[in-house]
Amino acid sequence: MIEECDTPTSEPGVSRLLLVCAGSAYASSMPYWLDLLRMQYPRLAVKVVVTRSAERFVTRQALGGRLATDVLLDAWPGEEATARHVEWADWAEAVVVYPATLQFMARLALGLADTPALLAAQCTNAPVVVAPALPPGGLESAACRQHWAALAARPNIVLIPPGRGRSLFTGRDDAWVPPPLPEVLHLLTERLAELTAPEEPEDDGAEPSTTYGTGLLHTSIHSMATGGYRWRRAPGPFAPAPFSPLTGETRDALAAIGEVGTCRLAIGTAAGDARIYDVRGGESAARRLMRPGDHDRLEKPLHDLGRLLRAVHDQEPPADLVGRPARGLVRLGDWLAGRATSPRAAYAQGQFRQRLGEERWQRVRSWYDAVRTDTGVTLAHGAAGFGALAIDGESGAGDLLIGEDVCAAPWYLDVGWLIGELAELQWQVGGDQHGWQALINALFEGYDRDLGPEWNRYAALRILLHVHDIAAYFAGYQYDFDHYRKFLQYLIDL
Repeated sequence: MIEECDTPTSEPGVSRLLLVCAGSAYASSMPYWLDLLRMQYPRLAVKVVVTRSAERFVTRQALGGRLATDVLLDAWPGEEATARHVEWADWAEAVVVYPATLQFMARLALGLADTPALLAAQCTNAPVVVAPALPPGGLESAACRQHWAALAARPNIVLIPPGRGRSLFTGRDDAWVPPPLPEVLHLLTERLAELTAPEEPEDDGAEPSTTYGTGLLHTSIHSMATGGYRWRRAPGPFAPAPFSPLTGETRDALAAIGEVGTCRLAIGTAAGDARIYDVRGGESAARRLMRPGDHDRLEKPLHDLGRLLRAVHDQEPPADLVGRPARGLVRLGDWLAGRATSPRAAYAQGQFRQRLGEERWQRVRSWYDAVRTDTGVTLAHGAAGFGALAIDGESGAGDLLIGEDVCAAPWYLDVGWLIGELAELQWQVGGDQHGWQALINALFEGYDRDLGPEWNRYAALRILLHVHDIAAYFAGYQYDFDHYRKFLQYLIDL
């Protein structure tokens, strides 16, 4: 008779569960938990994998009697022509390691993949739940602290704190055991809800409107009960660097610029790692530019955006900014030089270098070096883009979010980044070519200067940075940029 377990019995939020049983003495309880799992979650499909060390405490035959499928050994299948890790990673909507030994935690945290279960856990985007069972002293050990911190930093890892339990060796309650398996699934359900729920606004009278993001940047936009919108931007989980610090001297220099025509600067206020902006518009200019029918309404905002950037560039950069490059420029330089921190971005770099050809690649690198070493710097936005320009739908007024990447840079970095985005959007969206040219002309007229015949250099650099960011931080990246290659060949050869 299975005893009642005082844990929630609602569905666990997934329909296919890969359950990995590692070699703790607590593994001997797995037949009990599988019986209970079958009773409480009859619609949950479960595949069980046991490690070789777990077989000291429980047999696959004892577990297989509770399942409709065979229990698998966490070992490579010898001569069989199969890839268990790929099969398991594709099938599982969640992975639960229960119990997880300190050895299994360490191997997972260190990135080891010497068994099919470890390799599947390393490669899946699904939640991986780790429920440790540790010997006396294990939880307080330096090794556990180190590996726990490393696993906690991974967005898809769910760490389940163990509780006091009876040690089979000492006979005392000084070991550490995981909570009941149904409770672990309940905690998995909670984490799934957190991962899929929209970001909650602060208690400031705001109502949620839009939330979106990548591994680089998360943005949420909330309509305010008092009018206007609050934008919250935070580094994504894979951002290589935090937002740039905004000193009092730099803030004062930006605040002194005020409003220029219909545009003004929105200087971010720190909120932990994030920045908060109170603005007039709830939609970015980038989204508006995706609708060609709205282009004529954007000529005035882009003209005034040019004027606003000119006012920023007319300021001498504070001393603490000199020598600080834009964060995006650092990402681009590392990528062009083959120092990408993301494996996916490194793959994209190799493909682009090969397909663009060495002559073009070296030409692009020389363009980058010229920008990076130019000593004629001004106070610069550092990441000027239409995603950072909030547009008020009624008045057309614009607020340029600034502060996250502010730096000392040549004037053409900001202007060139904007022209690069317009060139990329025109290529992707299509529409009336004269309408796109009118937007480019409006920006140049407002700035009272154009980029001259070298405009294609800055546009190509901006688009290459976008390629890097898609590869490194966009979950939907499919390893294919051939369409970008053709467009970049055109730009580089101009």
